[in-house]
Amino acid sequence: MAHFRIKATARSDLKGIAKFTEKTWGREQRNKYLAEFDQAFQRLAENNALGKTCDHIRAGYRGFPVGSHLVFYKIGNRDQIEIIRVLHKRMDVSSRRLKE
Repeated sequence: MAHFRIKATARSDLKGIAKFTEKTWGREQRNKYLAEFDQAFQRLAENNALGKTCDHIRAGYRGFPVGSHLVFYKIGNRDQIEIIRVLHKRMDVSSRRLKE
């Protein structure tokens, strides 16, 4: 089974996304959206090359779209992926935002 690790920054992003989604669209939609993230993380762990390279932002980073957000990750030890950030696709993404 493929593994992934969610960094504290990404965990914080997901909490914010969950709160906003529940407040705006309700608990059921929040649960569906969070399940989409979990499925995406599993897919990325199984095929870590699915995401598009983001070397222009930070060397070694990749991005993968999930709904209205982009999951930024890198391939760590033993090909385990590390989820770095989960940011809205309209955000101005810079290397500063993607610090670990």
